[in-house]
Amino acid sequence: MVKAGKGWLAGLMVLALMGCASSDDDVKIEISPLPELDSSVATTVVWDTGAGDGIGEYWSSLSPEVAYGKVFVAERFGLITAFDQENGKELWQQNLRRVFATGALKKNNGARLSAGLSSGFDKVFVGSENGVLFALDQNSGEVLWQAQTRGELLSDPTVVDAKVVVNTGAGKVQAFDVESGEELWTYELTLPSLVLRGTSAAATTQGAAFVGTADGKLAAIFAQQGAPIWEAKLAEASGSNELDRMVDSDAKPLVLGTTLYASAFNGNLAAVEVRSGQIKWKRQYSSYTPMDLEGNDLYLTASDGTIYSVNRLNGLETWANSELTGRLVTGPAVLGDYLLVGDFEGYLHILDRETGKLVGRRQIDGSGLYSQPRVEGNKVFLQTRSGRIAVVTIG
Repeated sequence: MVKAGKGWLAGLMVLALMGCASSDDDVKIEISPLPELDSSVATTVVWDTGAGDGIGEYWSSLSPEVAYGKVFVAERFGLITAFDQENGKELWQQNLRRVFATGALKKNNGARLSAGLSSGFDKVFVGSENGVLFALDQNSGEVLWQAQTRGELLSDPTVVDAKVVVNTGAGKVQAFDVESGEELWTYELTLPSLVLRGTSAAATTQGAAFVGTADGKLAAIFAQQGAPIWEAKLAEASGSNELDRMVDSDAKPLVLGTTLYASAFNGNLAAVEVRSGQIKWKRQYSSYTPMDLEGNDLYLTASDGTIYSVNRLNGLETWANSELTGRLVTGPAVLGDYLLVGDFEGYLHILDRETGKLVGRRQIDGSGLYSQPRVEGNKVFLQTRSGRIAVVTIG
């Protein structure tokens, strides 16, 4: 199995693998310049600080977790820090590098944290490319347990009832006891020969876990014993080359009431009935980033960086904004009347949620924003590639 990077990076890497490009001139990447703004919505940095060395140029799904009055932040190399949510005061640090300094995992070159953070049961969970899941005490940072998984961890662990469910890069969904770390069950997924680097985190409702798969499906699994419930097809692999046939569903599904919303690369955005897996509607969009919704409005970022608003009831498009294409735009997040996305140059872009018009931006730092902005109350929590954490208010 070969993994490719996402967005236009996927195109470059796959073309190289397939030998389709004979020179640098064969591949042209169109990066939209920053658009002019008629006026700019005011932004304020409430607090910001460094939290280790960040993720550098590596692919990662690490993002801040806001819970228990704290902001938990992890860097790739093993440092996890808890800050006071209101003022940014450091409360504790835990360095997981020492876990990988000796023994069988020494060859893996450090912690390589890549998945999380998430929380539940007074714990914080983070995963590693080395295939290790950690549970830390949210009050002290003490490592309560660690479990070896059957593949890389590339998406957030999900707490389902009293279990932690992870979707590994090897196509295995696993559940661990939240208190002890004991493995409870494993569910096998199908892996195509070429996939995007990343996996879908699990969504949960009604005692089930729902994950996107690398072959373009949405799978429902009983959380109690890991038994299958149903699978819904989001995309069909087709096309003249391997990149065209990649149909990964890597974005965490959204749950609202009795409906799931899920998307696939080179595939579709779909609304799926929770209990039966029946598809209510399906529209052609290619996406691999997390979505957000508010009321009847569903928001997603396409793989080329175009941002869409879609009516969640029927899948009809409300508006589209293509002014940021090629800028490796993150998944969108709703904050009041605004929609927020980040880009590879570290800009936080602010759109009017009703019209899709760009109404503001703020550069956090030049290393880049790579994960969906985290909104809590009236604040936005952002993590940059260099390890900077910024808390921003808008308006």
